Amino acid sequence: MSRNSIENSLIRYLTGQASENDVESLSEWIKDDENQKMFHDYVKIHFEISTVLQNEEIAPLKDRLMSKISENKKKNSKKITTKRILSYAALVIVFITGGYFSATQLLLPLINNTEQNIQEKFVILETEEGDLIKLQPTKEKVITNAQGNSIGNQKGEKLIYLNDAHVADPSYVTIRIPYGKKFNIVLADGTSIYLNSGSTLRYPTFFKKDIPRSVTLTGEAFFEVAEDKTHPFIVESDAIKIKVLGTKFNVNNYAENQNIHTVLVEGSVSLLNPKNSDEILLKPNQKADWNRKDNTINVEDVDSYRYTAWMDGKLIFRNAKFNKISRALERKYNVKIEIENKELEKEIFDASFDIESIREVLESFKRSYSFEYKIDKNHITIY
Repeated sequence: MSRNSIENSLIRYLTGQASENDVESLSEWIKDDENQKMFHDYVKIHFEISTVLQNEEIAPLKDRLMSKISENKKKNSKKITTKRILSYAALVIVFITGGYFSATQLLLPLINNTEQNIQEKFVILETEEGDLIKLQPTKEKVITNAQGNSIGNQKGEKLIYLNDAHVADPSYVTIRIPYGKKFNIVLADGTSIYLNSGSTLRYPTFFKKDIPRSVTLTGEAFFEVAEDKTHPFIVESDAIKIKVLGTKFNVNNYAENQNIHTVLVEGSVSLLNPKNSDEILLKPNQKADWNRKDNTINVEDVDSYRYTAWMDGKLIFRNAKFNKISRALERKYNVKIEIENKELEKEIFDASFDIESIREVLESFKRSYSFEYKIDKNHITIY
């Protein structure tokens, strides 16, 4: 493949006009050992991309992409290499020979969509001062407070707070998990919180000894609370409060659900009814449903794994309407589903999914109920 052909294919790809042949050729070209030195000569970061990506250094971006190439070469998977390398390169890297491409012709489509892509791709940590910190799943980062003191460490998809940060007062932070991602936080007291996609958690950087431990959740999370008999741990989720001393449980508080589900796996929890201040105790393998409308709480025995399987990447639906199923699919696969078939919305299904693609999931539902669908990038229309 000639240098001019490579350049032309790169330009077509970065401007969204690449053919399947372009993608295949570029994928093969990048994998070839003889092109490794040439690859380094081609790769630079354009100043406008550097600006919107908060001035990240060139070397780490190069190294990260080269690492991905090496990993995929070992796996000998052309299909995976095409998706991972080229989609990554299109977001943050400009390939050039002998100078810069024209920013207005080449980079404008990327710049216009960069902020949205960042928000969708990365876990975002918002500080008490309103600063936004990007947590990339393949990187490590030291987390500091406003005074520059180290308070925690990010290691990939896990953020661990220090219990000896030597800070007088905690600051409150909010973490937001985008669709298609999950994230684990270990608080300063040792409590581990596993957050599902589309979830938000507000919490202090550490807990003072003279006040209860308290966090606020929207979305879904699995808690493994470190035991402290003198300091109860409280999860506030909408108007309900869940109080524990040391235990394992799951809370589901997505906005589309009428009920907030609390499922106990191990230990014990109590729920404070906002209607009458009564406390309701749960035993392992019990689920409490708090109804947002009438403030009632219903308790029933369940198989707790059905409600925690999401941590293993599984989706389990029992007697579920398709409109609610579609919301779970949106979060897991990072897609937007538009249902034009109103009868389908009301249909009830039992289903379980694990490693299936979104297309395979939709085909599975089609075998039970006749409908058609169209996939356009991350937008799905069902009719």
